[in-house]
Amino acid sequence: MPSGSGCSARRSNPPTTPSSRNITLLVPEDRLPELQDALRRIGWGESIEASETVRLRKGGGRIEVSLSISPIKSPSGTTIGISKVARDITETNKTRQVLRRQTEELRRIFETSQDLIMVMDARGFLVQISPSCEAILGYRPEEMIDRSGEDFIHPDHLETSRKEMRAARRGQRPKVSDTRCIHKNGREVWLSWLGTWSEPARRFFFVGRDMTQSRLAQEALRESERLARGIVDTALDAFVQIDEKGFIRDWNAQAENIFGWSRDEALGKNVFELMGQPDGQGPLKKALQAFLLSGNEVVRQPRRELEIRRRDGKKITAELSIAALRTRGGFVFNGFVRDLTDKIAAEERIRQAEKMEAMGQLTGGIAHDFNNILTVITGTIEILADAVKGEPQLAAITRMIDEAASRGADLTQHLLAFARKQPLEPKVTDVNTLIIDTAKLLQRTLGEHVEIESVFEDETCPAIVDPNQLATAILNLALNARDAMPDGGKLIIETGFVILDDNYARMHSDVRPGRYAMIAVSDTGTGIPAPMLDKVFNPFFTSKGPGKGTGLGLSMVYGFIKQSAGHIMIYSEEGHGTTIKMYLPPATGTLPAAEPALAQAVEGGHETILVVEDDKLVRDYVLAQLHSLGYVTLDAANAAEALALVRTGHAFDLLFTDVIMPGINGRQLADEIAKVRPGLRVLFTSGYTENAIIHHGRLDEGVLLLAKPYRKSDMAIMIRKALAD
Repeated sequence: MPSGSGCSARRSNPPTTPSSRNITLLVPEDRLPELQDALRRIGWGESIEASETVRLRKGGGRIEVSLSISPIKSPSGTTIGISKVARDITETNKTRQVLRRQTEELRRIFETSQDLIMVMDARGFLVQISPSCEAILGYRPEEMIDRSGEDFIHPDHLETSRKEMRAARRGQRPKVSDTRCIHKNGREVWLSWLGTWSEPARRFFFVGRDMTQSRLAQEALRESERLARGIVDTALDAFVQIDEKGFIRDWNAQAENIFGWSRDEALGKNVFELMGQPDGQGPLKKALQAFLLSGNEVVRQPRRELEIRRRDGKKITAELSIAALRTRGGFVFNGFVRDLTDKIAAEERIRQAEKMEAMGQLTGGIAHDFNNILTVITGTIEILADAVKGEPQLAAITRMIDEAASRGADLTQHLLAFARKQPLEPKVTDVNTLIIDTAKLLQRTLGEHVEIESVFEDETCPAIVDPNQLATAILNLALNARDAMPDGGKLIIETGFVILDDNYARMHSDVRPGRYAMIAVSDTGTGIPAPMLDKVFNPFFTSKGPGKGTGLGLSMVYGFIKQSAGHIMIYSEEGHGTTIKMYLPPATGTLPAAEPALAQAVEGGHETILVVEDDKLVRDYVLAQLHSLGYVTLDAANAAEALALVRTGHAFDLLFTDVIMPGINGRQLADEIAKVRPGLRVLFTSGYTENAIIHHGRLDEGVLLLAKPYRKSDMAIMIRKALAD
């Protein structure tokens, strides 16, 4: 019999014989087995409490019910009926399902969130935390729960975090500021928090987003902007940024220097009206308009030369390098502008130098032909002189012809010496500044495959010299170096002060002892074969082959240095590059006194020194000086002889060796001896400058090197230093 919520019914029939007709009115067909089971259990005397099942409404609709069924028994204990209470739980189950679904959704969000979700009690201890804590802070959830949140906050942020939590309890500040937290491995993690306090739950609820990478990216962006700003502000070229209409958005200090307008005056002005043609129209504006109409993203001709009008009205030729950048507001154009005034003047000087080379070649041809003519004339005159020696009048004519021929020979010599017979205008010149200016010209002249390095011993290097002729000499040496490095290499220009002493002067008769400003030009090129070294300064001598030089370059440098009361030396080995040293008179009154250096005490010793030098003249000189200092010496002309001495067991305290020698070089020799004599003390010497040798790869940084030429005192000091090491 049907029953509703809170209704009950009794049956007098025994449970084993229920009225099937009445039951089927209430029970869906798929639930009949369930009903039969319940009836059996009631028949056994069991009670069924809060059993959830499905029943049918009068119209056939299904409802969810909770059933409580009990047997009704007679005084004798026999089951005589059934008591049943049915409660409609359809809406309750729907609500429960919704809650269950919401709970599952929240659980999934909690477990899969990449942000950090955290629940804390009123004391600030963690009650619950999302698994993302392991990815963000390195801790597993169980390692953080029941611990204070302060355990994971950077000390610098603790007080701020406490204030914000107190504000949250007062219902303020749902957005919490960024906080530095401490990762399990000790590194800092930046978290951006959103948090609130729930008074009913008496819990803090926080969501934190890891902002570490974002902050690093922002800092990298700020650093990039600072670097870009630094590059723009310190660039040697003018930097001008314009928008699509040509209005100036940026203007660096060099733009102020080159064009004359200050930054404040230039910003916001139209660049074409400010610096272009008077009517504001010109090729650059037309090119800009064509680019905007083309739809391209990249400027097709990013480098070009153009004329620019300065503030003073003067027009200059400049090189523009421009790039387009698309922004949300349209294109902006970044332009670097280089004033070509100095470059054009430098190129003119190069053309002049090339013209001089062509004139030298022409002079050589004329001198050659003229000498052939003079050979015939002078030879014929000797025959005529013998034939007419008895006729005074004809003899006088013959002497006149002979004198004219001699004058022709003198003229030929003047032509050959043309390049170094120009009048000089010597004056006090800072060689360092001159080299810096010349290097700007050289880089473009020599090409990108040649690297130029300047090494200055002092901030200034004043000398008495014609600056124009010195610049030409350096240019000549640089061009020779370029030709010796067809596959590229390095050009090193060094300056400093040296003293050429009496011993050096005795070995070089053209040298006056004293202090000199030294300029060394070194290359990493092919070097010069030994048989050619004594010919390189001869006029018209060249190793470049026919048609590849006049042979006047080094001759001109030689003549100029000699004419300037200076001295020049060349050091070269085939395959090891070349160093040319020029010594010039220093500017008196502007240099530190040299007397203290000359008066330095010379200290000798009694140790044994093995001297290895392939040049006999130099070797004899070194041995004589070492003997005068009290040292015992062993000597060898090459590495093979030195190794033979070592193998025979000769004892010595110091190896004093030239770097560049035929066969095994000085560094290789030192390495070989060090294998059998660990702790070997070595002093290297070379005509190459120290920087040139290091960059050639012959010596490591930090080795002791005595550069040629050297004074006896220099050698004594370096030997004591080497022995002390």
